[in-house]
Amino acid sequence: AVPVAPRFVLSGMASTRMGGAVAWTAILNDNGAMVFAKAGDTLSGGVTVAKVEETFVVLIDGAGVEQTLRLK
Repeated sequence: AVPVAPRFVLSGMASTRMGGAVAWTAILNDNGAMVFAKAGDTLSGGVTVAKVEETFVVLIDGAGVEQTLRLK
């Protein structure tokens, strides 16, 4: 059987002010688990968080395919 690829849902965003700049953290549902992720973090399945902004997060899988998740 072929394993099911991880499925990510952007549930929300959190922010922290650092030195006058805002640092964003994505709140993701990773196959039923809640994960707080910042740019550079690695998620299940080897997916990397490339960018986190106020309304979206960009993920890159092991093959280099980008996926942008936006808040609804």
